[in-house]
Amino acid sequence: MKKIISLILCLATIFSLSISTFAAETKFTTSNPELQTVLNKIDPQYIEEYNSLSPSEKNVRLHEISNTYTTPGEVLSESDSAFILLNRYETEYTPQTQAGASSQWYDVYKTQYGVTVNLYGNMRQDIAYIAGSSRFGGTATAWIKSGSVSKVGLRIYHTAYGLIGTSAPFVGVLYNGSVSMSKSGNNTTTKMDKEKDYGSILPLYTTMYASGTITTSSGDQFTITSDTWTEWH
Repeated sequence: MKKIISLILCLATIFSLSISTFAAETKFTTSNPELQTVLNKIDPQYIEEYNSLSPSEKNVRLHEISNTYTTPGEVLSESDSAFILLNRYETEYTPQTQAGASSQWYDVYKTQYGVTVNLYGNMRQDIAYIAGSSRFGGTATAWIKSGSVSKVGLRIYHTAYGLIGTSAPFVGVLYNGSVSMSKSGNNTTTKMDKEKDYGSILPLYTTMYASGTITTSSGDQFTITSDTWTEWH
């Protein structure tokens, strides 16, 4: 029995060491040559940190980064850049990774200041694979189910992140913008369908979300927002 326990402990130690070695010496193979170059330059420490995170923790980190860097030209920290690159590599061959056209439906409700509103629509984007003209936009409808309003504003936000060089920290904000409209009056529905083009080079991922700003007849104001849609490219 003692020999069996010793053998199990020995195997566990070897397995643990193997994981650490793999985390520090992972060899990346990707079809994108620019991405390949920067992946090979990532500090092994960041690879180990990334591999220690659970899927839910990675998702939380991704949203934190997306909400932190929004100014065009802004450069991510080296650790955040490494996380983005590793997450991009991990999801390269999954259905969520794609260049070209894609869309996402949203449908949210909110009640405040005596007004109940349903915000729904379709966010869409057409992202250049390596370089070129990208497009984003979509539809948004604010349906006032109850209460009285004096003005409704609709907006769809879009941020694109991509490679900015082959030296750390690698990743920056390529574009940050929105399409929007507003309409005054006590309207039951307010609708928008707009698109905008912009130039992008080596995009890694994009984030989008929709929002409505509701001004009540008494002058109070509140915002309703959809979940953030993240798409890898």
